[in-house]
Amino acid sequence: MPGTERLERFKFLFFTILFVPLTFAQSYPDAHVDHLLKNGIASIMEQNYEEAEKTFSYLDFEYPKLPFGKLYLSAVVITKANDLSIPLEMEKISKYLDEAERIIEKNNLISPLWVNYFWGMIHGYRAYSSSLQGKWFSTFSDGINAVNYFENCLKIDSSFNEALIAIGTYKYWKSVKAAWLPFFSDERVEGFQLLSKATQKVSYNFPSGVISLIWVYIDSKKFTSAITLAQDAIKKYPGNRNFKWALAQAYENVDLVKAIETYYELLASYASVMKKNRINEIVLKHKIAQDYDRLGEAKKSLQICNEILLNKNFTDYEKHITEDRLKRVNTLRNKILSQQKEK
Repeated sequence: MPGTERLERFKFLFFTILFVPLTFAQSYPDAHVDHLLKNGIASIMEQNYEEAEKTFSYLDFEYPKLPFGKLYLSAVVITKANDLSIPLEMEKISKYLDEAERIIEKNNLISPLWVNYFWGMIHGYRAYSSSLQGKWFSTFSDGINAVNYFENCLKIDSSFNEALIAIGTYKYWKSVKAAWLPFFSDERVEGFQLLSKATQKVSYNFPSGVISLIWVYIDSKKFTSAITLAQDAIKKYPGNRNFKWALAQAYENVDLVKAIETYYELLASYASVMKKNRINEIVLKHKIAQDYDRLGEAKKSLQICNEILLNKNFTDYEKHITEDRLKRVNTLRNKILSQQKEK
């Protein structure tokens, strides 16, 4: 299926509870803290990572006894790397998480609800870090611990939507990725129900709940529902590439022309940041070439394949990430050339 690489990326991303950093914290009692959190996370949603880092650094400076600053600084690092396809700064993330742990352990003034929320975030990030290093036992262990902490949040406050989204997302994607294992049950239905419940409320956590639900709809082949939800989200956050990636993926299954249009929009949105690397450009152009080929527009597909293959002098990181994809681009090009010769 076209676009499965991106879908798999998001499955794994949400399975390890990476979506947590995109969540608006549920109205922290201190109004100034709440204000800084909203501003910082709004910057993440607008993909203005420099501004987000400034806001969370200020939050960290002003409130050194709260782990919010450290946790969301790590969120900026993770989200930026995922969006721009740049190397993840593991040492920086580990440093922020270690410092957040020390703050929680030393500070007895934080309420039990927020202590559980903080620990859930930390374990979620650690699960993600472990997954990137191929440490699967740690990935599952930290993932389960994160969910346990979020379940504790619900025991304290059943309306804590961040916990509903975290648990619902984990249960669904855990079931997709690991239900075949004897010690994992299939909880996709429960996960979907929790996500649906959480996103029925107009609340701060709208973005993360919605993006989770869109990808669940895509995985469940409910493409019309995914498209509708993604379009509504883009109206609220027109510049957010996460929603557009999901929209393009859904369109690929029902309307290839609109999928191509959306991929071109994404390509244009990366124009100012793709000087750092060419990974997203290659991925998007490959998807466009595949979709043109499926539409029977071989000349357009071939032209884009040729454009992709003109790229030279890759960095080691770019080469590692794009090596397999470039082989597939070349395979597509050769297929089209072979078909043209037969005519």
